[in-house]
Amino acid sequence: MLPVKKIYLDSRFKTSDSKSHTDFKIDLGQSYYFPDDTYFYVDDVNIPNSWYSVESNSNSRMYVRYLHTYQEGYKDVIVNIPSEVYNGESFITAVSAVLNAEAANLFTVVYDPNKNTLNISLNEGICFQIFSDDELRFPETDFGRGALGVDVHNLMSINEVIRNEGKTGVYNYNGSKNYVSGYLDFLRYNNIYLSSPNVGNFNTHGPMGQQTIIRKVPVSAGNGFVINDRVVNKHDILDCSKATLRTVEFRFHDAYGRTINLNGGHVSFSLVFTSVKEDR
Repeated sequence: MLPVKKIYLDSRFKTSDSKSHTDFKIDLGQSYYFPDDTYFYVDDVNIPNSWYSVESNSNSRMYVRYLHTYQEGYKDVIVNIPSEVYNGESFITAVSAVLNAEAANLFTVVYDPNKNTLNISLNEGICFQIFSDDELRFPETDFGRGALGVDVHNLMSINEVIRNEGKTGVYNYNGSKNYVSGYLDFLRYNNIYLSSPNVGNFNTHGPMGQQTIIRKVPVSAGNGFVINDRVVNKHDILDCSKATLRTVEFRFHDAYGRTINLNGGHVSFSLVFTSVKEDR
């Protein structure tokens, strides 16, 4: 006989020492011991799509090197795109504003709605480059020459949004070779992962090798709407034999393991327990 068949959870009832509505603990009020051959699955997941397309200290930084005059020499700058929910036009406006705040009237930024790309050119000056994450991790790049304190393990770059990958080029004044982004991606997440360090017996393997993931939730609703995930199949049933639950911990994160910021939005879901392993 199981001590409980279903636990309904809502991050609004998190403990006072929880970090956020996506990284939280809940005190169940009493301990539940689950005997051998007990299994569980996550059901009825509700997540508000309330994150920004671009978010400060997450994916907002553009790493630019430009040469205005030979006398001035190369200058490395990190420009931060403001946190916001973007479309193509509003994104181009924001990129143009931050680039030209750094170097007045040096850059022109144009949106191509047919290809959903941005095009950056120089009005004057010599050349510029927008570095990819891969390039920034090369010691030879030496972006900022140590003065900017670039953390190559946590770049927080805009590169996934603008699809700026691999080896990039140097773009020249006079329009002969302008920077053209990849297909702009404002969705940010395709899937959201739910992990727990104390629910389950660590028999999953995530995109980055995570072993505590207990549910993958496809992002099926646009900004301002709620993602409802109620689809469960037999392979979603996980082992929790001999577990004792009192204070349970959960974290909603992306494929890289970075906690998702819902800007105050709360999540809810259910844990369903069974003594019959349904995928035998």
